[in-house]
Amino acid sequence: MEALRMEGLVAAVVTPMTRAGEVDHRIVPPVVDWLERSKITGIYIAGSTGEGLSLTDGERKALAEAYVDAAKGRMATFVQVGHNSVKASAELAAHAESIGADAISATPSGYFKPGSAESLVEALRPVVDAAPRTPFYYYHIPCLSGVDIDPLRFTDLAMDRLPSFCGIKYSDAGTLHKLPLLQKIGPGVEILAGSDEGYLQAVAQGYKAAVGSTYNYAAPIYHRVREAVEAGDLETARLWQGRAMEMIDVMFATCGRASLKSMMRMVGLDCGPVRRPLEPATEEQFTELRKQLTDLGWFEWVGLEAAVAA
Repeated sequence: MEALRMEGLVAAVVTPMTRAGEVDHRIVPPVVDWLERSKITGIYIAGSTGEGLSLTDGERKALAEAYVDAAKGRMATFVQVGHNSVKASAELAAHAESIGADAISATPSGYFKPGSAESLVEALRPVVDAAPRTPFYYYHIPCLSGVDIDPLRFTDLAMDRLPSFCGIKYSDAGTLHKLPLLQKIGPGVEILAGSDEGYLQAVAQGYKAAVGSTYNYAAPIYHRVREAVEAGDLETARLWQGRAMEMIDVMFATCGRASLKSMMRMVGLDCGPVRRPLEPATEEQFTELRKQLTDLGWFEWVGLEAAVAA
């Protein structure tokens, strides 16, 4: 099966919620409109940024339907179907295929974990079989899944045993030195760089596409990184990647993981709070985040007026 051969930025989208903590599908179309204006080429649905594993199976299906419908013909759609139940994961995969998702992706089960590349491939086989016509991308994120299996060994086996396997969303920021090795896997496998902090490194090594959370609201910063690399101007590329790092540091220092939704509010899209067990941001934290972003010059970096985040 052919990989999607993505180029540019794929936004790991948030799951909009009401103040009462219910999924709010009304916000999905404006989010997709914003991402299209930001020159985003794809969206990754119900992943870590989207709190996918904090949603019920029914909520995940409805969310996938909302995003796939809003994005159809405008940008590629990846639906993350990983689950602690392999059977439930397969059901989510079948649903994603039925609604016309361009690709599916899955984390491994994180409570009872596969202990080897072989067991990981076998655990994913029912998921792949449930969506035989849809490209599959393994989601490698050991810092959250707790599964740290050699992606090279996994890929060797997956290419032989999983017919729709097309690539990996590689989100292991601690092993970005492996990116050059992953490029040598073969022309039929697409590696999507999954670390916003390592975007410059990935682009400099020739990666065409990346999946990340901060692309939702800071795409202009990353576009400038790529443009500078392609122009051979590494000094400017380092400048803009450094600004991305400053933004990320401020985000997590003020609002923690809730900052991913607080930042959507900065661009005029109130996507509500995070769902527990994540800790929602307070208004005081949001105000402090806005102040620190203003002090950095972030609103100018991304071409916005600070008033948008009122």
